[in-house]
Amino acid sequence: MSIAATPLLRIRSAALVAGQWCAVASLFVVPLNKPATNVALILSLAFSLLGTEARQRWLTAARHPVVLGALLWWLVLTLSALHTWYDTSELPLTGSYTWVCWYPLVLGSLLQTSAWRQRALVAFALAMGAVLLISCGMDLGLIPQRAVSLSEPAMRNTVFKEYTQQGLALLVFGSMALAVAIDTPSTRQKAFFFGVALLTLINIVLVLESRTTYLTLVPLLAYWSWRIFARGRVGWRHTVAACSLMVAIPAVVWFTPPVRERLVVSIEHEVQLYAGQREPTSTGIRLELWRRTLPIIATAPVFGHGLHQWAPLYRQSIEGSPDFDAFLMGHPHQEMLLILAEQGAVGLLVYLLLLVALARYIRRLDPVPRDIYSCILLIYLTAGLANGLWADFSHRHLFILLLACMPLAKQPTSPLRVRTRPE
Repeated sequence: MSIAATPLLRIRSAALVAGQWCAVASLFVVPLNKPATNVALILSLAFSLLGTEARQRWLTAARHPVVLGALLWWLVLTLSALHTWYDTSELPLTGSYTWVCWYPLVLGSLLQTSAWRQRALVAFALAMGAVLLISCGMDLGLIPQRAVSLSEPAMRNTVFKEYTQQGLALLVFGSMALAVAIDTPSTRQKAFFFGVALLTLINIVLVLESRTTYLTLVPLLAYWSWRIFARGRVGWRHTVAACSLMVAIPAVVWFTPPVRERLVVSIEHEVQLYAGQREPTSTGIRLELWRRTLPIIATAPVFGHGLHQWAPLYRQSIEGSPDFDAFLMGHPHQEMLLILAEQGAVGLLVYLLLLVALARYIRRLDPVPRDIYSCILLIYLTAGLANGLWADFSHRHLFILLLACMPLAKQPTSPLRVRTRPE
């Protein structure tokens, strides 16, 4: 019996290792290619189920706070889908919009140790490092631009994704570099990682020119100014200096010509065009989306209209108006407005409580992962003010897979458990 079981055990052990590397690969391809991301995740699921000790691994992964939070949000979305089914006889549970919440459990069943989770984050960093170098090469004329940039100038210097998707992923990458730079004792490593972060900043500010990325960059720079200049220092002088730099460094970036042009001058001009001529500019479209979403929310404020019901209701409200097609979008470009419209105030309350719980959990992590995941949370919250992240495949998978790699935090020590030594 044992002789027959040995080959099977070896096969299952090999399946587990294959699944672990597929999980790592999913972090590598998530900023690069959608089909490859799906393939890596499907293989991760299959190998995880075929691998050794599958039941124990899944039960252990299910106790991770990130997994529990993701599954709770899946439950909210599923109940919202049942709400839609009750009203329309259609059950909108296909696609990854809801099922992506299970990915932290799948990856958690494979990336069981800190070493495997670090490998996954390194894989993401390697992919983004390649994207950064290619993007800079495009801007310098060393690498040809994508064909899409001929018809859409805003897509210049983008490698695989559109400029907002690439910009937010670069913000995560730059934050990872800074987190390692301020923690490592090696002077050479500090110089290298600070250099990577600086090159990322230059690419974001001068090369990509994404508005959402600019908007997110300002509070992110304030965070890092505080972390770098107030780290390990006490006293009111250091505190005042760090606070001053928190204001000064984002202000300097804010007033650089590309940022000022994209975030201040052009937005003000587009608001005037929308108010006077209802011009469907980037800002004008957002104003129209938000203006028409508020009445949708008001008609079902508590539980919302159900999953995926914003789009048909918005289309109904705008149909027949001038420039109908130009203002037609799949989501309101604002994360919380979409939740209010579809899951109502109850759904938004659960969402905010989950974010608060996530922030509290991040505070318990070691310094490097704490900085990385604090920035990821800050990026998600800020970018979600002017964009719909969960409604977009690339953004949704980027953030959920990064969260799936979050290490276990140290258990807080209760004062009641502390025993004093006998004298």
